[in-house]
Amino acid sequence: MFFNKHMLPTPFKEFISNDSETRLILFLSIIAVLTQYFIFKNLYPFPNFLPDSYSYIEAAFYNFDINTWPVGYSKFLRFVSVFNHTGMGLFFIQYILLQGSIIFFILTIRYILNPGKWPVRILFILLILNPLWLYVSDFVGSDALFAALSLLWLTTLLWIIYKPTTDLFIIHGLVLFIVFSVRYNALYYPMFSIVVVLLSRVSHKIKITRLAIICLPVCCFIAYTTWLYNKKYDSTQFSPFGGWQLASNAMYMYAHVAPKTPTKVPPSLVKLHELTRHHMDSLNGVNELKRPDQSLGIYYLWNDNAPMKRYLAEYSIGDSTTPYIKKWVQLAPLYKKYGSWLIRQYPIEFTKYYLIPNLINYYSPSTEFLAAYNMGDDTINTSAVDWFKYKTNKVHGFSKDKIITVTSIFPTLLAIINVLFISCFLGFIFMNGFNQINIISRKIIILLIFVWGVNLAFSVLASPIVLRYQVFPFIYTLAFAVIFMGSLIKETRKEVAIDENEMDMKASTSI
Repeated sequence: MFFNKHMLPTPFKEFISNDSETRLILFLSIIAVLTQYFIFKNLYPFPNFLPDSYSYIEAAFYNFDINTWPVGYSKFLRFVSVFNHTGMGLFFIQYILLQGSIIFFILTIRYILNPGKWPVRILFILLILNPLWLYVSDFVGSDALFAALSLLWLTTLLWIIYKPTTDLFIIHGLVLFIVFSVRYNALYYPMFSIVVVLLSRVSHKIKITRLAIICLPVCCFIAYTTWLYNKKYDSTQFSPFGGWQLASNAMYMYAHVAPKTPTKVPPSLVKLHELTRHHMDSLNGVNELKRPDQSLGIYYLWNDNAPMKRYLAEYSIGDSTTPYIKKWVQLAPLYKKYGSWLIRQYPIEFTKYYLIPNLINYYSPSTEFLAAYNMGDDTINTSAVDWFKYKTNKVHGFSKDKIITVTSIFPTLLAIINVLFISCFLGFIFMNGFNQINIISRKIIILLIFVWGVNLAFSVLASPIVLRYQVFPFIYTLAFAVIFMGSLIKETRKEVAIDENEMDMKASTSI
């Protein structure tokens, strides 16, 4: 097998500086990253904007501590603007962070698992030279930053398994805190960090200290955010968006069930449910191919004609002084209750019309906003013009029709990678791979499989999956698919060589 069987005595810093193969990878990576940056920015001199961009910019401008989206990325925008206010500077930092985390991940794998030269070289080609990272990093959005921080979280977790130190736990706790503030898709990350600590063979006192280092920043962030929502908007909750998202997910299911309805609707949900039924009736007259909800997406979340936004408009009649975000926050518990109620009424239909389609999306996700530059427009909002200090609201890329053709290949590629990852892992088990590697490598592979499985379940349950959400699993799934495949190829060659030797011995004996 390709995995090493002994702890490496050479410190990581010395390994980086003394190993010629590693120095070559580092050198070529830096050249490749900078070359891709300059080529891409000549093609796309302005960043790419999506609807979330303007919410992030507004929160950064006013330095909000809570907003529609988690405020971590808005704080990041504000921090970057201290040094560079340009869109090109933002792209450079996001791209360097993402590529830097990938390089650190590859070097960590090479050092700890020692998969061999060729798997690492292949990973260099497939990951460092991957054009998808350019387009993801070009967004004024949290996708690139979240993927980079998630990869750092996973990589530092590998280091904790390999050689835990106090400094490493502090770094890991800091990364976990920041990634948690950027996107709530990181909700399951602390679970893995806690389990790794609990399974470590150290005293209870050390475990408690390490758990405190990891968990306290995240717990303080959750408590502070919840307190702010209660103070500003009279609603005690951590993530109002979760309630809206749950109702949206349920409505995609109910669109296939309406007008059927349970005989007894909870009194607090009657008005919302009637509004939802009426909307579903109006959509039934629309051609199937032209329905705005024909595929899982953001229609029920953000469209002004959809039930939730309609209900918000009716809910706020006669209350023009209340800020929009306060109404948005205060409705979240009701929407969470409604979404949960609908799902409980139709669990089979929810599985059929939401979970299974979203599972297919995980296998081959939609390109969504990665399919067109600036959503097909050539102008941006005033807030973006002011933030980046542009002289005009006109933006452009090299493509006149705004279509991004390069990204269209990645849903198919990701589907292939997912199949390869599972197939090669099963082959690894079949070839008794776990019996041929050391305990550290075994723990890392088990951790990775569980991270992959939990991410799959969380992604499918949480929200409609699109390509830009899958950058983090794309990276580690591709990496370990290559490593497992390399291991299987080497093991197969060994068995072929053994069989040939046995045949030669039999032939010589018979002579």
